[in-house]
Amino acid sequence: MKYGVLFAALMAGVTPLSYGQCCGYGMQNITVWPQPDLRVPVLTTTQIAQQHLKTPVAKARPAIQANAHALSLHFPQAKRAEMEKMYIQSMDVYLKVEQKMKWKPRDLSGGIAAFVVGNYMILNNTDVSDEAFDAVARQFRAQPGMQKLNDDPDQNKIRDVFEQSAMVGTFMALVQMSGKQQPQPPEVQENLRKSAIENLQLALRMDPAKLRIDNQGMHE
Repeated sequence: MKYGVLFAALMAGVTPLSYGQCCGYGMQNITVWPQPDLRVPVLTTTQIAQQHLKTPVAKARPAIQANAHALSLHFPQAKRAEMEKMYIQSMDVYLKVEQKMKWKPRDLSGGIAAFVVGNYMILNNTDVSDEAFDAVARQFRAQPGMQKLNDDPDQNKIRDVFEQSAMVGTFMALVQMSGKQQPQPPEVQENLRKSAIENLQLALRMDPAKLRIDNQGMHE
């Protein structure tokens, strides 16, 4: 099943705000996580257990509205209230996806994977399969820097990383999906691509044009 199809199923019966019409104004100012090493392989569930890897989760009390508001501040004043609502709705969709993927609740790796996958979809005008999405999450889960976050004393920061990453990534995926049904004007599409490039550069510290995502996870 394609990532976009999964979102379409979850969005059935929901009347979304005008996804794509309020975005593309530049960088989403998310909290940055440790730089991932794309050479880290995608581990199976058995391998993760054998290596005693923990699933890093956002343990602090949810602050969805506060994080949606923080993200909205990077848009023009007239669009902020609408963007805040969109990010809250995007988080609701993400949590449903998380449940369907059978990840631990508020799995930090899943939120970050959503960020990368959503921006990748916009940049390349493509879908990503559920299997590839899960592979990216497992690849992040095995990152040494991600494992260290289990013991980070600032759990509020971890929560913000998770929520903001999940919101932005899911929002971008929803924009990509809605664009197939109602194409955006060329200038909006270009702004979206620029945002995706900047987001992926921030997250991966590499040229996003070289990034490939498939069932083997992220690689160049």
